[in-house]
Amino acid sequence: MFIATILSHTPIWVWALLAFLIYRGLMALRPREVSPSRMLVIPLVFLVWGLSGLLGADGVGAELALFAGGLLVGLACGRGLASLSPAPRWSRATGLLAMPGSPIPLILIVVAFATKYVGTVALALNPDIAVHAEIAAAMAAVGGLFAGLFWGRTLGQFAHALQADGEAVTFGGLVDLVRTRPSPSAGAAS
Repeated sequence: MFIATILSHTPIWVWALLAFLIYRGLMALRPREVSPSRMLVIPLVFLVWGLSGLLGADGVGAELALFAGGLLVGLACGRGLASLSPAPRWSRATGLLAMPGSPIPLILIVVAFATKYVGTVALALNPDIAVHAEIAAAMAAVGGLFAGLFWGRTLGQFAHALQADGEAVTFGGLVDLVRTRPSPSAGAAS
C-alpha cells in the first residue's frame, strides 16, 4: 500500500523521463551510427537533473561543492569506462560515429535513476531536518557522480574516436567532432 501511494504520487514527467532514458539505454545495446551531438543528450539530462536538485536547497554552497566533487570523480571513472569498450569509428564522410553496442549506458541509467528516485522519495518523507540535510548532501554528491560518469564516458569515447582516426585529442578537436553535422545521406541514422 505504501509503495503504491509513493508510485501514484510520482509526477508523470518522471515516468516519461524514465521511458526516454530506458529507450536510449536499449538503443545503446546494439551497434549503431550516431551523431556526436546526440551522444551529449544523456549526459546533459543527468547534469541538469543533478543541478536542479540543488535549486532552493538550504546550504546550496556546500551541496554544490559536493556535486562538483562527485562530478570530478565521475569524470575520471567515466573516462575509465570508455576505455573498456572498442573505440568508436568516426566517419568524416557522414559525420557519424559508429558505436559498438554496450550494456553500460543502460546499467548506468537504471542505477542512476533508481538512486535519484529513492533519494528524492527519502527527502520527501523525512521531516527530521538533520537527516534531511544528510540525505540532501548525499544526493548532491551522487548526482554529480552520475553526471560525471556520463560525461566522462562520452568524452572518453570521443577521444578514442579521434585517436583511432589519427587525430590528436585536443579541446578544439573534441569541439569540432561534436560540431560535425551528419551528411544528408546519413539521414535518420543519427
